[in-house]
Amino acid sequence: MTVTMGLQERVVAEETWNHLRRGDLAAVENSLKRLTPPRPSYYLLSGFLQLMRGENKAATDSFYLVLKEIPRLALAQAGLAQAYLNLGDEEAAFSSLREVLKEEPDNNWAKKEFSALKTKRTDSLREAAAAALKANNLQGAKEALLQALHYSPEASDLHLSLVRLYRQEKNLPAALTHLKAAIDLSPQDKELLRIYADTLLEAEQYSRALEALERLLELKPEDKEIQAKLAALKDKLGIVELPSQYENIPRLEAISREDLASLIAIKFKGFLPPLSEPPPIIVDIATSWASRFILQAASLGFLDVYPDHTFRPKNIVTRAEMADTLVRLLNFFRQRGKKFIAQIPPEKIILPDVTPEHAFYASVIEAIAYQLMELSADKRFNPERPVSGLEASRTLEVLLALVK
Repeated sequence: MTVTMGLQERVVAEETWNHLRRGDLAAVENSLKRLTPPRPSYYLLSGFLQLMRGENKAATDSFYLVLKEIPRLALAQAGLAQAYLNLGDEEAAFSSLREVLKEEPDNNWAKKEFSALKTKRTDSLREAAAAALKANNLQGAKEALLQALHYSPEASDLHLSLVRLYRQEKNLPAALTHLKAAIDLSPQDKELLRIYADTLLEAEQYSRALEALERLLELKPEDKEIQAKLAALKDKLGIVELPSQYENIPRLEAISREDLASLIAIKFKGFLPPLSEPPPIIVDIATSWASRFILQAASLGFLDVYPDHTFRPKNIVTRAEMADTLVRLLNFFRQRGKKFIAQIPPEKIILPDVTPEHAFYASVIEAIAYQLMELSADKRFNPERPVSGLEASRTLEVLLALVK
């Protein structure tokens, strides 16, 4: 704020602030007369003067005038929070305190007030939800729990209480939303994951249920019930055909987009998140043996879905497209903290058959720089040549080794 002030305004503003700190309200009022015409400094100081006089409504008006000019000024947000606390408007105070902490995470006053208000409001709303349930007022209970999540979004018990209510109403999509939120907070909670998988099965969201059951089996590998559910679901989805389809890929002279999606999903399984929610809309993969893997690869941006919502799973993958997919994988893992070192300076790579005008030029150069793909004996890249199953498998293994 001070960088917009002239020298005289700075002097008067500092003098007024010092009067405020001493509690000399008459001196503050006299100094404010010298800050004309009114500017943010005038309204800020006026707001604190009004706070000290107990004129809380007027103070909120003054602080809003400051924030209209300087929206991220934490001092004005702090004054606004105090005014709202004095007025008993806890929701507005909470919002203002949160804004203070965005700009000043170590502001001890704001942290203390924010924490106290968060606990008070969450506990109060928990009690309100319990009272509503006792009176068989399900709608009131839901509203109270949702308000409580506004104050404490990290509280798993609130999500689970809502899950129970939504399941009672057979509102499975809403129940799944809160189950997913609870699992994100406690990813190793086996019981939560079991409820999530069962709810997905009940909602007939079989692809996501498969992901959940596989994760659950990793946590409880000896659980016979989970094994049986997983086997039944795989049988229902026709995934029993997967081994022969997948194992045949290295023998293919040219792989398709569905083959590449399955290679990525299976080889990088331990490093990729579960299927995104909602998954991308794809209209032509219902009969593909790799539909689940296509959804995962597309949702993570490794392979594109066309504007008409088709994936074209049988299209053959060229070497240029393979390079583009490899670079997308590289960038994905970079964003998650992995570090890769180029083996060849990109500026030294000159290809006779891939010019800077080529749509995949940057990806081809990067794939070569990181030694993920090789050139032919005559130093050509052959961008339009189909990728064989063996080449694709070996290339992805090289990247997997770098990731590991």
